[in-house]
Formats: sequence, structure tokens, C-alpha cells
Amino acid sequence: MKRYCILVCFIFSIVAAGLSAAQTNALVRLNNLSKDQIVNLFEDGYDVAKEGEDFAEVVMTRQQMKNFKSNGYSVEIIIEDLNAYIKKVQAGQTKNSRYYTFNTATDQLKKWAEEYKDICILKSIGKSCENRDIWALKVSDNPEIDEAEPAALIMGMHHAREWPSVEVPMATIKLLLQDYNTKQKYKNLVDSREIWFVPIVNPDGFIFSQEQSQYWRKNRRDNGNGSYGVDLNRNYGYKWGNTGASSWTSSNTYHGTGPFSEPEACAIRDFAKKERFQASISFHTYSELILYPFGYGYNVHNPNEDVFVKMSNEMAKFNRYRPQNSADLYPAMGDSDDYLYGELKVLSFTFELCSEFIPPASQIDDVCDLNVPAVLYLIDKAGTYGLISPSGPEEIINNLDFKTAHDAVKDINDLYKSSSNIKARNEVLNRIEKISLRLADLTVQDLKNGSTEKWNQISELSQASLVKSFIKTRVLFNNAHGEFFRQDIIEKIKNS
Repeated sequence: MKRYCILVCFIFSIVAAGLSAAQTNALVRLNNLSKDQIVNLFEDGYDVAKEGEDFAEVVMTRQQMKNFKSNGYSVEIIIEDLNAYIKKVQAGQTKNSRYYTFNTATDQLKKWAEEYKDICILKSIGKSCENRDIWALKVSDNPEIDEAEPAALIMGMHHAREWPSVEVPMATIKLLLQDYNTKQKYKNLVDSREIWFVPIVNPDGFIFSQEQSQYWRKNRRDNGNGSYGVDLNRNYGYKWGNTGASSWTSSNTYHGTGPFSEPEACAIRDFAKKERFQASISFHTYSELILYPFGYGYNVHNPNEDVFVKMSNEMAKFNRYRPQNSADLYPAMGDSDDYLYGELKVLSFTFELCSEFIPPASQIDDVCDLNVPAVLYLIDKAGTYGLISPSGPEEIINNLDFKTAHDAVKDINDLYKSSSNIKARNEVLNRIEKISLRLADLTVQDLKNGSTEKWNQISELSQASLVKSFIKTRVLFNNAHGEFFRQDIIEKIKNS
């Protein structure tokens, strides 16, 4: 009966939404809900912003609130007029604390591409419904060249009203570019990775949110019936469907006419296929969560769950967010993480930033300070954990630098040495062997040149027994067949 009441409220509110394009939205909390009632809210296409043990925070029209109250629900108003609230946030911006707009972000990306042309390049990866560019900035030591290096994708602004999702990618770009020549750790990261940033996946919705309807969520697709917009994060093609999404065009979770019906989602799809990323983050607001696949249904098997749990817990040390499987928040079909991992085997994560959609601009720096280190962690681990998935092609392993190969051997062995997942352990053995061979090649070359620096690091790495075996065999064999090494090096290798 209560499911029926929710459905009646939903149908009535959708009809009302189609009649009024200028309706006032509020953020409300529905209290004293059962788990089934919370799930029903998602399944019926309601715009649920956050859920807890017995509550859900939902964006509603006045008519929707009235319907729920009349059906016996406890409705607590958090923000009565969301547009008015955000106009107040906009009015409170200062010269030094201000959200990016599409135009200011575009200008800044172009400026960076010109100022730091040796380590970055800007390109458009597609056009939006209203023919705006979807910009992607690459940060790497040879940005014009597609090198065989571990690659990471950092995205923002799938949902128009989630302005902080643009800020963290932009702050990460700024840090890497400005500190490249002064901080060795950032230089090493940029030199050994292909890092792509797409700060604004949804340019049309972003502009519409900032200039007309502050709590707009979708893109600006003309649905042909007086309604506008498709939820881009329900439009990806892997397990596209109605769970956690809606077939009603006026719904905030409307998933489109079919998988990849929207040019913005197609741009990310085609870009990801071309670049073959090892890891990704998509930024959203709000809830202070780190989410990982699969999200399309409960208890879906994830063959790399150990990696996702490990990485999400490590990133949570930086921002103190709660890591969890996406479906544990709510099942939703057609999101970017499920596509990137399910189809392309990218280690993909979603960060739900902040405790509200658009906090005051004075909080931007704090949000970035918490989350940029987590982004840097993911970029780094794209070259370690990212190598065990099929998206880590063999040519990348054959081109690894010493530090990345060293860290990969350590990370992967540490993760899987105590794993009870025998199948997963067996599947990564081949990758570990190839990475160990690459690390041995680099170390033997170092020894041939008379240096023991790399060998000393390998000797201290307890997880590198296979690497040591490869080095010892190769050095002793080559030395016996005319490729001579210094005698002290031979003795050191023999006695290891």
C-alpha cells in the first residue's frame, strides 16, 4: 500500500512538472522510512540527494510535498526554496572565493594550455546538445604523444547543480602544472602518467543551472513534449534500464530514449575507448562518499572488489568520506562507473563531495584540500593496481619506469598475498610476472652500467622475490656468456 502511495505521488508530480517549468523546488527530509520505502523512492525516479538508516533527503516541488504529507509521511523542510538559496550563495561570492562558470573554466583551461604547453594540451572531445565544446585537458611530459603509460581520467559536472564537482578537477590541474618544476613528486607523477581531465561533462546544464534554474540536474535535451533534459549519469550503456532511473521525460533521473542517446555520454564513451584508462574518478555532490561498482543492482559480483575496497579505503584517509559499493547507496542503472568498469575494465570511482549540492563559495578551498590528495593517489595507483585489469595493456607494462614497476610489485603482492579469492589471485599472477620481468630488466641495465642503486632498492623489497630470481639468473647467465659485470656486483648477486 505504501509503495502504491509513493507511485501515485510520483505520477501526479510528474504530470504537474510537465505543466509548470518554473516550479519552486525544496530540499526535504522524509523521516521514519523503512529500507523498502527508501528503495522505492529511487526505483520510482524521485530525486533523492541523500539517504540514511531511516530517512531520505529529496528534492521536491510543493505539490510533491503536499502529496506525501497527505499520505502520512513525515516531511521535514531543510531548504524551502532551493533556487533562492543558491542565488544567495552566488551573491555571497567574492573575488577570491568564487565558483567557476563554463566560460571562466574554459578561459582558464585555454590559458593553462598556452602557459604550460610543454606538459599539457587542450582538446574538445565532442559537442553538447546545444553545440558547446566538452573540453579535455591532458597533463603529461609529452602531451602531444600517446605514450604507453598508465592513464587516469578525472571528470566533473555530469549533474548541472553540482558545481563543486568542477572545482576539484580544476584544483588538481593547477597543482600539477604550477608545482611540476619545483616538487619532484609531482614531476614524477606527470612524467610517468597520462592524466586527462574533463571538468565539465555537461556544459549546457551547467550554464542553465547557474543562470536560470539553480537546481537543474540534467542536460538540456529538448524531449519534444515540453520537457527538457536527460540525466547523463543514467545514460551510459552498461546495464542501462529503469532501476534508479526513470522513463518519464520530466523526471530528474530520466535516462533518455536509449543507451548513449546523449552526445555528452557518447563523448566520454568514445574518449575512454580511445585512451584505455586504468583508473578514473567522477565527481558529484553530495553525501561525502566514495562509491565503486557495481551500482546497477544489489550483490553483483565484482571480480576486482579487493582492489576497489583497498583503494577506496586509502582515498578515504585523505577526505574522511565513507567508502561503499554504489548499490549500497541505491541501485541505479546507466551510470559512468558501471560502464567504465563493466565494459572497459577501468578502476572507476565516484566521489560524492560535500554535505549539500552547492555550499557557500568560501568552502571551495576546504573541499579541494580534502580531495585533491585523493585524486593524486588514484593517478599514482593507476600505475600499480590499474595494471592488473585488462585495461592495463602489455605495452604499458613493457614501458614502466622503475618507480612505478617497483610500487606495482609491492602493492599487488601485498593486496593478493592474503586474498581468499583464489580465482582473482590466479588471474593476476601473469601480470605480476610481467611487471617483475620489467623491473628485472631495468635493474640489470643499471647493474650493467656499474650502479647498484636499483638493486639495493630491490634487495630491501620483501615482495620482490620473483624479481630477485629473474635478476640473479640473468646476471649470472649473461656474465658467463661474455656480458661481463663488475666482480663486486657478481658477488653481491651470488650472495643475495
